[in-house]
Amino acid sequence: MSAQTSRQSSKVLIAPALCMAMQMTGFAMILPLYARRFDSFGAGVEALGLSAAAYALSGALAGPFIGLLADRVGRRPFVLLSLAGYVLVFCGYLLAGSAWLMIVLRGLAGIFTAGLFLAMTSIVGDLAAEDRRARWVGIVNGGAAAGWIVGPCLGGLLYDRFGYELPFGAAIAMALAALLLAVSSIPETTTRSADPGLARPERSRVSQAVPDLAMLLLPLLISFGVMFAWGFIEPPLMFYAYGDLGWTSSQMGLVISMSGLSCTVGQFALGHLSDRRGRRPVLALGLALFSAQFIGLLLIRDLTWIVVSFVLAGLGNALYDAALSAHLLDITPPQHTARILGLRGAAGSLGSLLGPATVVLLTAAVNPQAVFLISAALVLVLAVASGLGLRVWKEPHVIRGLPRASVAP
Repeated sequence: MSAQTSRQSSKVLIAPALCMAMQMTGFAMILPLYARRFDSFGAGVEALGLSAAAYALSGALAGPFIGLLADRVGRRPFVLLSLAGYVLVFCGYLLAGSAWLMIVLRGLAGIFTAGLFLAMTSIVGDLAAEDRRARWVGIVNGGAAAGWIVGPCLGGLLYDRFGYELPFGAAIAMALAALLLAVSSIPETTTRSADPGLARPERSRVSQAVPDLAMLLLPLLISFGVMFAWGFIEPPLMFYAYGDLGWTSSQMGLVISMSGLSCTVGQFALGHLSDRRGRRPVLALGLALFSAQFIGLLLIRDLTWIVVSFVLAGLGNALYDAALSAHLLDITPPQHTARILGLRGAAGSLGSLLGPATVVLLTAAVNPQAVFLISAALVLVLAVASGLGLRVWKEPHVIRGLPRASVAP
């Protein structure tokens, strides 16, 4: 890729990062308030778990279809529709009068999240050079992670002082700002429909076929397992933190914000690591670090050390997510990018669905410590499996001088 082409593509890729930062700030602002909102309707962990399951189920069902359409009609329509949908959903959260309406709204949010993330990641696949792919995945995802720095802490503080209206109103404003930026700054990037002058890197693909199941199985299992582990602890975590640990909404927001801060720093500073060191070792390291939050909740009650465990998990999130996304972009031809990313999103959403659903079924049988132990063990198993079993292409920018012609065991 020429220097001019690289600069042109880089300029275009800044807008998705900024949009993700604004959107996820609004999303994360209200995350610590879901348990409070359901409690105001007289609902508890079961309703919160059902809402998380609705969010995941809708994303799992919608992701593959949105990916197929995004490969055919383009990325931009799904970016705009998703951001507009979030404006409406956030308005619904503010005006909802029952727990069931909140559950329905979270289901709609799952569809818009699936569309937004796969469209944004597909834009990176369209524009980023292969030796900078993980770097740009990290930057765009870092924009999303940046929303987790300010959002949860600010949302908790606003709720503690002013109630529901102000944090939900601020979330609506952030979603609307992201939509307006996308309308003005994000072009179409698919080959058939994009501006002919828009720079796209050359692709060195072994085949134009969709990757086979053998190459997709472990990445999809990783996506499923990670989201299952987090979804499994999400409903009991909120009530454990507020009840057993005695946290305030502000303290809950602080924990989530520090995780978001470390993830953002990791995405920007370390997201490129798998471009240099290879996808497999970075993916395994990231997953091992991601398990720290579950281990911290299992073994520690002190707020400061739990924050440290979430900081380590945030760094792990940055490493494994950039490496896994770049790996899928490596092995997928351009005309199938969104479809494969949709399958990854569906696997993750299925994990997010089954995690809360499983913990709801087991609420009477297991305590929070058992839940945290199960999630920690699952993620550590995935770390070992990825280090030993991920099938990766020999990458010219990682193994100098080797053509991309075979699959490493």
